[in-house]
Amino acid sequence: MAASSDLIGWGGLAAMGAGLLAIVYSLLAFAAGKGDDPGPLDILIILAMILEVVGLVGFHALQGRNYGRIGRAGLYTTIGSIVIFELVLVASLVGGDVGLDWLVPVGVLGAVVGFVLYGAATLQARVLPRWCGILFIILMPVGILLGDLQPIWGGLVWLALGYALWSHSSGAAGAQPSRVR
Repeated sequence: MAASSDLIGWGGLAAMGAGLLAIVYSLLAFAAGKGDDPGPLDILIILAMILEVVGLVGFHALQGRNYGRIGRAGLYTTIGSIVIFELVLVASLVGGDVGLDWLVPVGVLGAVVGFVLYGAATLQARVLPRWCGILFIILMPVGILLGDLQPIWGGLVWLALGYALWSHSSGAAGAQPSRVR
């Protein structure tokens, strides 16, 4: 159980780190007048996405036994989408335009579907507060609507989700009775 608690705690810290990096990236990109061209600043968003995956693993460690196939499908779809975004970003940083732009809509669709499924599973699991499931569900649709402000929105969401996960591992939630089926 201690290893699971550690994984949950590290996942929460990673999710908060992802949120912080996304916000810093967005503010620096705005200050530098960064356009769509790849540049060294993109390393921050790449690191943020890696931390998002670690955060998702922490969420899975906490509630994985309570959400079934929908949660696993959402988890794997979301992680797969993040990996697609990572691939496109790293390829564009290393090789410029390498013809992988067609993967971006695939990644966006996968992220929308994955986060919605994972949010529904989080609501179903009833391990975390309802607002966590709702944030997972609206993360991508609201981000798409916000356009250039998406990294700030996503950063704030990951900060909140990470804090909820981290606080669940720090003993505050440990005093609560476990869910009985």
